[in-house]
Amino acid sequence: MDNGPVSIYRQESDVREARKIKAAHEDIELLKEKLYEEKRRRERLELDLLKLSDLQLNMKKMEDELSTWKSVVKEIPDVSSADDIPMKLEALQKEVIESMMKGSEAQSRMKEIQVALDSAMLNKQNAETEATMMKEKAESYKADIKRLESLLGMITEERDRLGNVVKELKDRKNLESGTELVSGTIFQELEVSLAKKENYIKELETSLLGKNETNSRQQNEIQLLNERLTNEARRIKMLEREGDRLRSEISLLESKLGHGDFSSANTKVLRMVNTLAVDNEAKQTIEALQDELQKTKEKLQAVEEIKKQSSDAGTHVDSYIAGKIKQLKEQIATLEKREERYKTVFAERISVFRRACCELFGYKIVMDDHQRPDGIPVTRFTLHSIYAMNDDEKLQFEYESGNTNIVANEYASQPEISRQVDIFIKKMNSIPAFTANLTVESFNKRTLS
Repeated sequence: MDNGPVSIYRQESDVREARKIKAAHEDIELLKEKLYEEKRRRERLELDLLKLSDLQLNMKKMEDELSTWKSVVKEIPDVSSADDIPMKLEALQKEVIESMMKGSEAQSRMKEIQVALDSAMLNKQNAETEATMMKEKAESYKADIKRLESLLGMITEERDRLGNVVKELKDRKNLESGTELVSGTIFQELEVSLAKKENYIKELETSLLGKNETNSRQQNEIQLLNERLTNEARRIKMLEREGDRLRSEISLLESKLGHGDFSSANTKVLRMVNTLAVDNEAKQTIEALQDELQKTKEKLQAVEEIKKQSSDAGTHVDSYIAGKIKQLKEQIATLEKREERYKTVFAERISVFRRACCELFGYKIVMDDHQRPDGIPVTRFTLHSIYAMNDDEKLQFEYESGNTNIVANEYASQPEISRQVDIFIKKMNSIPAFTANLTVESFNKRTLS
């Protein structure tokens, strides 16, 4: 009976011990789970720390980039926010295109001035040659006048001497009655000779007067040639200054184009008036050449008439006139060749300009002149887009006295096109913006189709 309680006590002690061991095992498992969770949490925290450092680095980069953009926006004129940058880029693109157009126009103008300078130099050389020949001719006329004056003096002396002889014979007539018949015959011969001499003197006086008039006319021509030579020299200097100015302008435009300079005060909208300016300048050049050719022909005709009127002026004058006629004919041939060359060059330049307009602006441009019902002459431009779906999609504009207006037609009367006309042309007064927007829409339609 004593062993029973002891055994029970031991068993209870074992049970308690087992329970403690079980509780310790459970605590160990729980601690292991907590340790595992803490490890995972630590790993997540380490990853979050890495991400946080990356985010901080990215935020710093973005802050630096934002400050850089803000400083750039502040340095750009007329830009107060990021929304203004696309508009500024568009304005810069327009300025680049305008600078390129101005550069090409300045180069074309400089070439025309160079051609005009060459023509002025040729005219100057011709004027100098003509002035030299006129001076030689004037010296020759002066020598002829002196010779005629000397001959006239000799004939006058002979006339006076014969008059004295006739007077003496008349005095002797009453004294020598025996030789009356012989004296009458001599007297008649002397009177006839005296009459011939007087006629010859009158002819010489007339010739001398003609020589004096010719000499005066030649002096006037020499003076006119000198004035023309002076004017040509002034014109050459003016053309040289204009060429230097255009070269400076081209250099300035190239510099601006290379550095991307922008000036809102100098930014202008491109207009199609420049084509007319080039056309008018070329026409004026051709008309000036035609006028010069006509003047040269008139001068040649006048020289031929002078040659006919003064056929008795001598071999020297004939040779001079023949040389002058040859020179003028050569000058006429040169001017005719130059006119043909200008016409060819002008046609080539117009063709190149039209192709360039088509490539740069996307429109084939056809120009023709006609009159309105009220008789006012206008120039009409027909624009065909290279992205047009058919030939009926064309725009028409009329240019008159510096103003360009759109012409209503079937294509421009479409609701979509009419809406753009109201926005860009009537409200904003910008034909280039209208054509550019229409080009973009046509391009999108063509691409999507």
